[in-house]
Amino acid sequence: MIFNTPASQMFNKTKFKLALPLLSVVILAACGGGDSSSSSSPTLNLNAAYTSWVKGGSKITGTVSGYCQGTRQQTFTPTVSGQTLNGAAALITYESEIDSIVADSNAFCKSFYSYDGSKSTPYYFDPTNVTPITTGATKNGYPLGLVWSNQAAPPTSVTAGASGTLATYVNYTGDSPRPATEGSRTWKVSADTDTTLLYITIDTTKVYGTELLIYNSITTYRINANNTLTALSKEVQATTIATMGQGNQTINETYK
Repeated sequence: MIFNTPASQMFNKTKFKLALPLLSVVILAACGGGDSSSSSSPTLNLNAAYTSWVKGGSKITGTVSGYCQGTRQQTFTPTVSGQTLNGAAALITYESEIDSIVADSNAFCKSFYSYDGSKSTPYYFDPTNVTPITTGATKNGYPLGLVWSNQAAPPTSVTAGASGTLATYVNYTGDSPRPATEGSRTWKVSADTDTTLLYITIDTTKVYGTELLIYNSITTYRINANNTLTALSKEVQATTIATMGQGNQTINETYK
């Protein structure tokens, strides 16, 4: 990794995986390709769509453009019942990723898109409301990784203009009782067509205890008429903290 500890801890695997919820999830409504000027806006069951997406597993494949260029494929397995590392009941999905970027990419992009599909990472969800929960991992007697709080499942009935917070989190390195970073996963619903809506998730991460932004990760899904989700795109807005002094940079992912 090329990042310092606070930036790398959030910018590595959580870069969006949280796009599920997981859904890491995330872009501007205009990127959805829908008709935001539609004369009517449907009412759809976001809870059912979100729950189906997490429990059923998913696969996204798309192109990477902007500051980094290439392709990215990410897979989440259907959830299975299990436990967190400290014994709490959980639904567990396993994520893997395969990246391919142009050969002359900069060091940031080579690190950010460095996965070859050989690693499978578990993510844990509450069995009842299917919101993300803490893994229960520790290191040196301290929490390790993301610790989630303030979880709230998406509502069953939404229309354009709805918004909320899925959860907030702090991120520990396991070397200190003080988190390295903190953030939130919020969402909003925008108009799309007469029968569909756009579900936009926004992951925001800052240096813990400050207002120093590390990144925003914005993912857009279509809520289909049958209350399922289709991933459309993601925009990662990385600040110079994440790029290690290379300035504020934007990465776009467009899914097939």
